Amino acid sequence: MSERLILLTNDDGLWAPGLAALARAASRFGRVVTVAPDRNRSAISSALSLHNILRLHEVGPDRHACDGTPVDCVLLGVCEVLGRRPDWVLSGINHGFNLGEDVFYSGTVGAAFEGRLQGARAAAFSIHPQGSLEQAEPWIGRFLERWEAMDLPGNRIWNVNFPKGEPQGFRLTSQDSRAYHDLVERRTDPRSTPYFWIGGDAGPTYAKGAGSDAEAVFEGFASVTPLRLDLGCPETLARQADFNAAFNG
Repeated sequence: MSERLILLTNDDGLWAPGLAALARAASRFGRVVTVAPDRNRSAISSALSLHNILRLHEVGPDRHACDGTPVDCVLLGVCEVLGRRPDWVLSGINHGFNLGEDVFYSGTVGAAFEGRLQGARAAAFSIHPQGSLEQAEPWIGRFLERWEAMDLPGNRIWNVNFPKGEPQGFRLTSQDSRAYHDLVERRTDPRSTPYFWIGGDAGPTYAKGAGSDAEAVFEGFASVTPLRLDLGCPETLARQADFNAAFNG
C-alpha cells in the first residue's frame, strides 16, 4: 500500500501555531503537504477566488503559501501541488471554536467541505481561544488513529472542537445554535467618517442544548460532530400532499 497522502490547510494562515500542531499530529500517519493562506482568512466560509489570479509560493519542503482563500488552497493543493486526490484533507487547528452556526461562516470548515468534495476523507479542528494546543495535539493523534474505523457517507465531514483544558474524552455531538451580539457595530474614524465592524466585541452565546457540540466542550469534552454537505429538508420533502395543495391546488 502506498504512503497515505495528507493535505493540510487552515484559515488562520500558514504560520499559525494551530497549523503547526496539526502537522505534527498528522505526520505520524503519512506524508503531510501543507497549502495554507499567506495571511488570516477567517470567516470566509467556502469562498472561491473566481475573479482574481492566485499565487502559490513554496516556502519549504511540502509547505506552500497561497494568497487565496482556504478553499482555493485545497483546490490548488489537489490540482497543482499534489496532482492527485489526497487520502485526507485536514483543516485547522482553528484559534477559537467552530460550534453551532459558526460552521456556515468558518473558513476552517469550508476547507474541510472542499476536501470532501474533492473525494478525500476530511475533518476540521478548532479549539477554545484560550485552549492549550499542547494538550489538544495528542487527542488529534487519537482521533486520526481511529476515524477510519467509523466511515461516513460520501457527503459528510467531521467537525472537531477541543475544550479549554485537557479533554475528558470524545463525545459524538449534534450541532448547537448560537447568537452573536453587536452583530454590526457602527464606529467613526479620525476624519469623522462612519465605518462598520461586523461581529462587535461581545462573543457568541451558545444554547448548549443536550447532546450538542457546545454542551460537550463546555463540559470539558472534545466534541466530534458529523456535518453534511446536503442541506436538503427531508421532513418537508415527505409532505408532497401538503405541497401540492399549497402550490398546485
